[in-house]
Parts: sequence; structure tokens; C-alpha cells
Amino acid sequence: MEKAEAEKLIEELRGRFDAPFNSDDKSTIEKLYNAVLGKQFKPTTCQTCYHDALIEVYHHLKKNGQMASKLNYRLKAGAIINTPSFKNGKIFTNDNLTDAIAKEYLKKFPQRIDIFQKLPKDAKSSKAVKDEEPETEEAETMTEGSEPEEAEEECEDEPTE
Repeated sequence: MEKAEAEKLIEELRGRFDAPFNSDDKSTIEKLYNAVLGKQFKPTTCQTCYHDALIEVYHHLKKNGQMASKLNYRLKAGAIINTPSFKNGKIFTNDNLTDAIAKEYLKKFPQRIDIFQKLPKDAKSSKAVKDEEPETEEAETMTEGSEPEEAEEECEDEPTE
């Protein structure tokens, strides 16, 4: 969806703003929300959530003048990246997360892949994520004190030669 098309749809929907939206309008708002903000819309049982979403989309386009950039990495709802040993403890959310930051974070902390709702197709099977040793103190202390047999058990999913 292009910006001009999104603005046209918003104007059409604003004309029906004072009445409850029908199912086609709701579907259009969900698509707009995803295309303009780059976020998945989570409807509730309340009718005003669609009105609120339309307002949020409208203001985003007016303020930023552009659609959301297409990113390959998205955090799950409510998830943040806030690790003191990563980027000096800077907090990352979906609003400021870039693909480069997400990729770097997963290289350093591959065990945290579960906080992502969207990953590139190759990220889950990526050798860079799988083969990279976690750089956390917790992971280091667990493997340092392990017996060789235990270490082999931890890596059962990796092929042995």
C-alpha cells in the first residue's frame, strides 16, 4: 500500500467516524494500521479501539509523512531489549529497533530469539545465530562447571562427527 492510497482510505473512513464501523471498515483499518505503523493491530471487544487505531494512523502520517519501513525483525508485544552489556544498556522497542540492531543482538544473545515475533526466514536456521556462543556470564558459568558428558547432552540437536 502506498502513502497516497492510505491517505485516501483514511479520509473515507473519517467520514464515517461518528458511527460504528462495519466489518469491511474494521478490516480496512487493520490493514492500514499494519501498513502505516508496521505493527499488528490487536482488536478488542470495545468499538473505540478501531477509532483509536484510525486516529493513530492519521497522526503518524501527518507527523512523519511516511509509511512504516519494512523491517525483518519485530519484538513480541510488550518485549524490550534492555541489557546492560549491549549498546551500553540502551532500551530498544519496536519503535527504535532496526534490522541491524536486532541481528547484532541475536548474535550476542541467541538464546533470546523467543522475544521476537517476526524474524527473517533464514534467522531461525541461521548458522550465525545457532553456532554463535552466548556471551553472557550465566551461560559461561554453566558450561565452565559442566562435565564433558553434560556438555555433549546440551548440544544434542547439533550433528556430531
